Amino acid sequence: MPGFITKYKKSILILALFTGLFWLLTIQVRNGRFTLLERPVLAVSGILERIITWPFNTVVSIGKGYVFLVDTRQENLRLKEELDRMRIENSAANELLLENERLRQELDFRKTQQPSTVAVQIIGKDLSPASSTVTINKGSADGIRKDMAVITPEGVVGKIQAALSGTAKVILLTDPGSTVAVRVQRNREEGLLEGKLVSCALKYVSYYADIQKGDLLVTSGLDGIYPKGLPVATVTKVKKHEASAFQTIVARPAVRLSRLEEALVLVK
Repeated sequence: MPGFITKYKKSILILALFTGLFWLLTIQVRNGRFTLLERPVLAVSGILERIITWPFNTVVSIGKGYVFLVDTRQENLRLKEELDRMRIENSAANELLLENERLRQELDFRKTQQPSTVAVQIIGKDLSPASSTVTINKGSADGIRKDMAVITPEGVVGKIQAALSGTAKVILLTDPGSTVAVRVQRNREEGLLEGKLVSCALKYVSYYADIQKGDLLVTSGLDGIYPKGLPVATVTKVKKHEASAFQTIVARPAVRLSRLEEALVLVK
């Protein structure tokens, strides 16, 4: 212990002196009196107080900033959730508007058609590498029978392949088993449209027939299934072979079959 005091003698004396001055200063301040020596001591003590309290104030400030950031992040998350919810609601509303517009078009189209029609919805799709069919939500109980035409306001979809009591299967234009008697609207050239899965082919058209890209093919009514004059497909490719008596003609269905949701069955 004496060795410790001897080693830090000067430091202990300075600390004791400062403590004594600070005590005297405190007494003077309480009595409202300041001497010439007390003023610089008071200034030094103020500096020391600021040095001592700075880390604490800094920590407090950082803590307040952190709390503010946490509150801000929570508010951002809440606003994002509300925005996502509004987007979902808006999407659902748009879907209802689009469905309403499609149904309105079908209703207007039905009014212009002489045959009676049954409105149906697509409830299943079978787009395998070998066939293109869809299932509708109505069947024989609604008067639907095999080989009845299925259409939309845009044109021909296909025909009924089989009907049960409450559902029916429709073979689409693009199915390899589908054939439709058609004619070119522009010049009345006739042919048979066959399904090729992703497109259709116009068969048995003479090498000398005038067929052009962009020609609209409409039903001829000669197959006894589809009424005359319905849009069927648009010619997208024409190729002639000197060794063949017929042209190679590719056509795209007028109806976007991949987006099909509703249709009409011609029951008469």
